[in-house]
Amino acid sequence: MARSSYGTFLLAFGLMFVAGGYAGVGSAKSPTALEQSMGEIQWGWSPKQVYRQLKKNIEASYQEPISKTTDAIEEDRLRHKMDEEIREVRDSYFEFDGRASAYDSGYLSGEFTHNNGESLLRVRTKNTQDYFFFMKDRLWKRYRAFDASVFEGASFAEFGSALQQRYGKAKKKSGTLKPGAEPTQWYEWREPRMLARAVDNNEFYGFYCLILEDPKTVAQLGKLRKNESKTVERADTLVDMVAQEDGDDQNADIADRITGQVRRQEKPDVQDE
Repeated sequence: MARSSYGTFLLAFGLMFVAGGYAGVGSAKSPTALEQSMGEIQWGWSPKQVYRQLKKNIEASYQEPISKTTDAIEEDRLRHKMDEEIREVRDSYFEFDGRASAYDSGYLSGEFTHNNGESLLRVRTKNTQDYFFFMKDRLWKRYRAFDASVFEGASFAEFGSALQQRYGKAKKKSGTLKPGAEPTQWYEWREPRMLARAVDNNEFYGFYCLILEDPKTVAQLGKLRKNESKTVERADTLVDMVAQEDGDDQNADIADRITGQVRRQEKPDVQDE
């Protein structure tokens, strides 16, 4: 990778992590860079609370372009696009209650179990696909999949270096992160209020990801997941989902392309009020 290209990658990557204020939960300590990357969102929030914050973030991103336009048609287009993005977040709410979905065969398999009160919200940003995982209606994990366009051919070592410049020194590890998974490599951070892993999913899925978890919930997973997770009948295989896509660019919007469409709750618990 050319030096100038890598510099551009670092700049673009750094700009993605400019976060809003972070209110540490019951702590007077200054938040770490990893905690700040959550923005206003905090561990323990309900799906409704996370949805409202994501909705607020989307509305804020459209505030400037809407205020600057003097064209009524353009303003209407922007407001429609904003409403569509908000609707997609609301409709993405999904409960892992034993029903088959693309999540069971995609890169998120192993990040959740069925019939243990677990659920998910998804939001698409300009360069990432973010998944917010809930246990008993309390946020405990965020999985961020970066589009291939973010790292533009950067190696995983370069990706890890960029993260460590932002979040501090990490331990580099290799092996399998879950039973039956392909061997991979990752960087790991451990803090009192945050566990983080940057995982190399590039060889099989075509992207890198950053997973943040609440240490308190992780320590209790054995007790919280009382029901053994059974294999559900999968709606589509990963190969089928990728094969159905058209176009020559195999890396664009990799998170959307691999995850596919999922069956959603008829009445998601994240309605507007």
